[in-house]
Amino acid sequence: MCIKRFKKTLMLGVSLGTVFGSGVTSGVHAQESEDMFSLEEITITAQKREQSAQDVPITLNAFSGDFLQTVGAEDLRDISTYTPGLEISGVTQPSFRLRGVETSDFGVGTDPAVGVFIDGVYASRSGAGIIFFSDIERVEVLKGPQGTLFGRNTAAGAISVITRKPVIGETEAQVRLRYGRFDKQQFDGMLNLPLTDTIAMRANFLVNKQDGYVKDAVTGDDYGREENVTGRLQFRWEPSDRTTVNLAYEFDHTEQDEDEPQIGVSDGSLRAPVGAETVGDLPGHGDFLEAVAPLFGLPITKDTPLDVLYSIPLGAIYGGFGAFGYTPANPNADWSFFRDASSVGGADPLGPIASDVANGEENRDLDAFTLNVTHDFGWATLTSLSAFKKFTTNNLEEEDGTADPAFYFDTNNVEENEHFYQELRLNGVSGALTWTAGLSYYWENAKQRSETHATTDSIETVLYNLGVTPGVLAASFNPLDGINTCESRFLDSLGGFIGFNSLPLNCIDPSLPGLSLEEIANLGLTTMSGRTWTETMYGEGTFKAYAAFADVTFAVTDRFNINAGARYTKDKKSWEWFNDRREISGSARLDIPGVGNLADIQQQLLTGIFQAFVGPTASGDIVFDVGGLEGVPFRRDESWDNFSPRIALDYRVTDNAMLYASYARGYKAGGFNSVEINSYFDNEKVWNVEAGLKSQWFDNRVRFNIAGWKYKYNDKQSIRLVEVDGSSVPRYVTQNQDVSGKGIDLELLWAPVAGLRFFANGGYQDITCVESCGKSAEGDPTGEPSTRLSFGGDYSFSLSDTAGSITFHADHSYTSARRENGQCRADGACGTVTWGTTTWETGEARNFTNARITWANADDDLSVSLFARNIFANRYRGGAGGLAIETFGAPITGVEEPSTWGIDVTARF
Repeated sequence: MCIKRFKKTLMLGVSLGTVFGSGVTSGVHAQESEDMFSLEEITITAQKREQSAQDVPITLNAFSGDFLQTVGAEDLRDISTYTPGLEISGVTQPSFRLRGVETSDFGVGTDPAVGVFIDGVYASRSGAGIIFFSDIERVEVLKGPQGTLFGRNTAAGAISVITRKPVIGETEAQVRLRYGRFDKQQFDGMLNLPLTDTIAMRANFLVNKQDGYVKDAVTGDDYGREENVTGRLQFRWEPSDRTTVNLAYEFDHTEQDEDEPQIGVSDGSLRAPVGAETVGDLPGHGDFLEAVAPLFGLPITKDTPLDVLYSIPLGAIYGGFGAFGYTPANPNADWSFFRDASSVGGADPLGPIASDVANGEENRDLDAFTLNVTHDFGWATLTSLSAFKKFTTNNLEEEDGTADPAFYFDTNNVEENEHFYQELRLNGVSGALTWTAGLSYYWENAKQRSETHATTDSIETVLYNLGVTPGVLAASFNPLDGINTCESRFLDSLGGFIGFNSLPLNCIDPSLPGLSLEEIANLGLTTMSGRTWTETMYGEGTFKAYAAFADVTFAVTDRFNINAGARYTKDKKSWEWFNDRREISGSARLDIPGVGNLADIQQQLLTGIFQAFVGPTASGDIVFDVGGLEGVPFRRDESWDNFSPRIALDYRVTDNAMLYASYARGYKAGGFNSVEINSYFDNEKVWNVEAGLKSQWFDNRVRFNIAGWKYKYNDKQSIRLVEVDGSSVPRYVTQNQDVSGKGIDLELLWAPVAGLRFFANGGYQDITCVESCGKSAEGDPTGEPSTRLSFGGDYSFSLSDTAGSITFHADHSYTSARRENGQCRADGACGTVTWGTTTWETGEARNFTNARITWANADDDLSVSLFARNIFANRYRGGAGGLAIETFGAPITGVEEPSTWGIDVTARF
């Protein structure tokens, strides 16, 4: 085999092994020198200047574009497997978790804990960060606080995506076609053209489409469908060897189903509200049962366990009231105080699935402009980074997991965002001092609509399950004058559902007629049933941030460096909430001559009931009952400032081994819960210490890196599903808690012989809650898995000088089980989950194996790859969570994508 072909084969094979661990990644490239070769150095910009990853005193993972292609990574979510401590989920409003620190970015009043940067520009809402990889040079994952140089919202770390730039004087093009399981079709093209001697253009364009991977058992529709179009157009001008101007425009259009199809896991077996244990836990019924029990000699009090109550025949109550003239609607009824959902597959977290909203959707339209200008003055290099980004997203989520209108509930989070970023930075070297200093300004305007959609039928379910409907009847129950229609309806409710719209109006207000809302609607040739009930919280925020920063490296000797930096940040935020009354579709059709609008009458009745039993300002809405603030804009302004220092020491023990240690403080501004008026949470602060070793051995054939770290978060912003005043449905809100963590990251990369290399990276973490732990005890783990390990290898060999080469790649990842605590058990997200009569395990240890085989021709301008992901078809059961548990008894869980396989054909010109 010729030397040229030998080098190409090694570069292909090992650049695919670009990996991992505490600070590295890259592949191997051939270096012909007395039959020796070494690991490739990957250049990164973690400290805002180009350095070898092995020279940076930061724990990081870096991934080359070749490696991303080898493992079939389509976006940032796919690198989690190879990055200890990192978890990413979602697309348009994703969640990033790094070293156990997470802020789900579904509300624009809350900032993410992990900053995403694309070509140095902060992606604002992280929904602008999950975009298909196309023409990517590398991805860097920096762990621990990175605020000194990267700025806001990097208290847990930063993810930096670097795209390939136009190359002046070269014409090149690439086309990659992919076809895979579930009719996966993908086109990814790139073109680089020189326009003049000093100007070049580079464009890339990607189209992705895929059918769903689960089928609706009722409609036959597929869920898990994808449709994406994304691209980038760049112009690069180099008027001199000192000045570079790069102008980029990028766009993204996404239309796809919810990131993971949602399966309902309810089996219709509940007889009482979730969590109810005694008679006193039965809203609308408990007080009544305790009051009437002595009349019939029954041993029932508020403290009576429900299993004891269920042992008493309901007929004992019905028979007793028979003496007062009561005839039960169902003489054979048994105790039932809760109308719960029944999923098409029961409580099976693996399906089947049924949905009445096509299982949700995620849509995004994004446009962004970035201008990067650099000029070398000789004594320093000035960089000006200007960016404007605008996008709209919506995230429609299936919340009940059924196709039953009696339990219909979905949420839709709609965002409009535009932001501007400007950074001026000077980099220079003055003797033993390498320095960076700069200023930045950030402005953002964000609008959000948090919509909830139910039906008038499912609202009736809510009113019964919350005890409103039976409670209204129980309030005036008096059998001494005989059992009337209203009292009969209440007694019937001891054995099952009764609807609010079917109650005679005089049961609610004696001055009203004895017809129900539904009966009046029927007389008007219409119905109260089947209408959409919509409640919306509107919000708009303006956010500004100003910062000054500096970072220096002082070379005390040629082996010992002191790195120090600091950033001062000033954040200003304003947020305005607005909520109006609920809307009912087709309400004009409910105008009944001589009566009025039945939707308005229903609202008035509910308002009166809620004001009597909840509070004097209640409005009658179910989700967003903001009382006296209904229809009134409410604004809040807050500001925060912070000084975050960093210091790191690195000492080169040998030419190929460096010890380092660092201390850094991080910060994330406070904010507002966008669905809770006048809410506020404090800014987040963290200190972090790390120490590690970065080394290469045996003529650079072995790379071994290891780092230990420890942090303490004060007022960490955590998303929890909690009950909120003024809402009958729990909401996700941000709360502050204190958390501490410690762990180890390591990486090993080994190239024993030509064409063969192995890699392994792993991490251990111990994250515990210190204060304000919700339903967990202080000192409990926060739920993150403790261990993640990835390993694999590549083997490349030449077929002949003319037949090309073959490369085999395989990798395996292991993630330990979620560590249990009171909060995740209460949320049904870890350990043993029991719903109704079904029990299963969730949060178990996970194993995934991937493989790829690639043929490349002798000129390396044509390649064909066969790939498979999760080749052993491992499936793991999700938990039982969501917004509809307490109101509908309808938990849901996500379904992960199963095994996938396909073929890639790549041509380079």
